[in-house]
Amino acid sequence: MAKNKTGSVKSKENVVDNFRVIVIGPQITELLQSDSGLGERAEIVLKCADINEWTSLPANKCKADLVIIQCATVFPDTIELIKSRTEETGASRAIVVYHFTQEKTALIMESHSSKITAMRSPISAADLKSVCEADLAMAEIRNLSLNELPDDEVVESVVEPAASEIHDRQFSDELLARVSEISTSIECECPHHLASLILALNAFELYCRQCASRDEKDVMLHSFLHRKTANARLIMENALSTLAEAEGFDLA
Repeated sequence: MAKNKTGSVKSKENVVDNFRVIVIGPQITELLQSDSGLGERAEIVLKCADINEWTSLPANKCKADLVIIQCATVFPDTIELIKSRTEETGASRAIVVYHFTQEKTALIMESHSSKITAMRSPISAADLKSVCEADLAMAEIRNLSLNELPDDEVVESVVEPAASEIHDRQFSDELLARVSEISTSIECECPHHLASLILALNAFELYCRQCASRDEKDVMLHSFLHRKTANARLIMENALSTLAEAEGFDLA
């Protein structure tokens, strides 16, 4: 469990129950508030028609937990602008929904995966809901301090996890991308959402492993985050295997 600013404990189940969001773009509000979206759980604190309107406002106008930006095109300077403005709002992450970009820009977005999640249009309300929940959950984990962890986990995280504690990935990103396109009899598109969650966990696991460590405490924290994220990824991989068997699609 993590503590909020008042010092009270909030359960992990409530981490993404309600959050403040800044919305930029014409369709994001509708996607967020649809029946298959997040509904009232997403408190929209600011709405802008486009990035130009957003950047014309004072940087400290609104504080948020998440920024969602819809734009037709994305270029390197767009990414830098989004990154800096997102940090100014206090938001942990930005979700960028785009139509077209260059390969160079896509690589830049990938390199900023600890702060930016890129989604190529078109997307559904369920897609956006899934990514919002995953991003907020990862941000919550990332922002934990060692003082907020149970004592036994702090002690455990001092030692680098043994290789046997970190299970190898069961599925490649290419296979997960293919699974995300599978149509099944399940109306909620579970294969798509599970594949997206596993891809997000893969990215955060890699980030935890590669993140530059500044001091001993940081090493301890990232060791803990790496192990816990790998455990979460294993659970979701097993869930996907069970779903594939039930629905009869191939994971080979």
